[in-house]
Amino acid sequence: MTLSILDKLNEWIEPFKAWIIKNHGNPFMWLGFIILGLVVFATTFSALHRNGD
Repeated sequence: MTLSILDKLNEWIEPFKAWIIKNHGNPFMWLGFIILGLVVFATTFSALHRNGD
């Protein structure tokens, strides 16, 4: 069961991994990843500190 889940996950990740390798020099991609990371961080931080105002 676990092995089949990992195999399916690897199957889904391979096209994304190939796309990242193909576009590793694109600064807009990296800027987008940084902005997405900051949005996820801000959302998580806000949710965890909601009662601490």
